[in-house]
Amino acid sequence: MAAPNPNPGAFLLARDGTHVRSGAAGVADRSTGTPMRPDLKFRAGSLTKTFTATVVLQLVAEHRLRLDNTVNSLLPDQVRAGNALSGEPITVRQLLNHTSGLYDYLDGLLPHFRSLDQFWPRDQLIGIGLDEPRYFPTPGTRFRYSNTNYLLLDLIVERVTDRDLRTNLERRVLAPLGLRDTSYPLAQRTIGGPHARGYTDVSFLLPDVPDATRFDITGFSPSEAGASGALVTTAADIARFYRALLRGRLLPPGLLRSMLTDTVPTTGSAPPAVGYGLGVYVYATGCGPAFGHGGTAPGYLTFALNSRGGREQLVAHTNWSSLTGTGIDEDFWAAFQRGYCDRA
Repeated sequence: MAAPNPNPGAFLLARDGTHVRSGAAGVADRSTGTPMRPDLKFRAGSLTKTFTATVVLQLVAEHRLRLDNTVNSLLPDQVRAGNALSGEPITVRQLLNHTSGLYDYLDGLLPHFRSLDQFWPRDQLIGIGLDEPRYFPTPGTRFRYSNTNYLLLDLIVERVTDRDLRTNLERRVLAPLGLRDTSYPLAQRTIGGPHARGYTDVSFLLPDVPDATRFDITGFSPSEAGASGALVTTAADIARFYRALLRGRLLPPGLLRSMLTDTVPTTGSAPPAVGYGLGVYVYATGCGPAFGHGGTAPGYLTFALNSRGGREQLVAHTNWSSLTGTGIDEDFWAAFQRGYCDRA
């Protein structure tokens, strides 16, 4: 007799000082019925951006990079006649805070799609982003989220340090903080160790696939996200990272202040972010501003909220996300915000 296929799951991990609470519902694996648990690994999506931004700001602290360095000067070989870098120069700061105006390569990915398991070279993804016109011609004038920004930051980190981003993350963030369950895989499609499987709606892409609205997409190549979203991690590691960051363990005070307070308005963002700093969102909640990031990877949706000093934290995750970006975010955010504001 065939096993039932229940709905995907969700969990919350809340921390208030030394007091930690967690809860979960639904399943981590629909084929086995394995219950969802808050300690399982998952793909973090755009939460990766705060990790990447931290490495970039560490290089600024070491005077190996400046926030006003231009992409053209750092990556001259990426500039070609007619591509998006041939216009008004874009700075490192504008990549970090999404005011570059560069086209988001994810918006142009579908024509290049061949299979769920294909490997996406970084240069191909950057090329998709740079071969399209900018969203607006003058960088720094407004916010427009673009994953292309963080692939360029990845390349800048590599050029400045002569080491890839994975090595920099491991040496500068993961090992010092003891984040043993966090990794940065690009070619590895499987998730090692106990993990939640990810589900999504592929009915628009693969209409003949049975149960296409809850399709197991766990093996989708993380190379599609790279420095903008390829981390695999756990809720505990995310909380530990943000706590260390916000307590000043990873950045000097001035750069941490810039990361959190040199923000640009994010009008129209959903869920309701009021600003974006240097790799960090500022969210409006019912109990005041919170700092963190959201992350969507194929099959996974995560949010992390933190108080200014990292004492109060909440990490929420569900192993279902829509590739079209509709259908769950508002309800998930509403439940998540209540969990953050009602930690006691």
